[in-house]
Amino acid sequence: MSLTTAETGTGSAGIPQNRGHDRAIGEAVAGYRLLGWQVNVTEQGVFLPLGPATTALAMPARIGSRVLADLKSRMLAGPVTVIPGPREHWIFLAELVALLPTHLKAPPEVQFVRSPHRIALPPTMTRYGSLRWANPPSHSRHWFPPFTAVLALARTAAAEDQRR
Repeated sequence: MSLTTAETGTGSAGIPQNRGHDRAIGEAVAGYRLLGWQVNVTEQGVFLPLGPATTALAMPARIGSRVLADLKSRMLAGPVTVIPGPREHWIFLAELVALLPTHLKAPPEVQFVRSPHRIALPPTMTRYGSLRWANPPSHSRHWFPPFTAVLALARTAAAEDQRR
């Protein structure tokens, strides 16, 4: 699974670019900037650079859907993107409220993505289709939840997944 510019599979990878998609990118970028996000646009798509206070947690959709439901029930749900593909992945944007401890372990299915990487945002295209939002940002919900909350819920969901 890939989250960086070189790995999105757009542009020169044969994905047809059209005016409608260009317009969608322009509208998305304007919306992200209104939220205060410093996004970058390349021929591959729209990207959010991760900084010292932000991280992302990537996980399979089966775990991500449970994590998002649990975050919503706790009123902690932030923006979550969906990367389409044979093994769909969900990307949870999160805030680093403290340094990432070296002893902190994530389930094998959960991957931390940290600075200097960047996260592809909708409507960036992949060879499997356009990224989309599982939980879109809005003017009232564009902040990121603490990564510890996302990780704790991902651990619980992954453990439940293994018991099935």
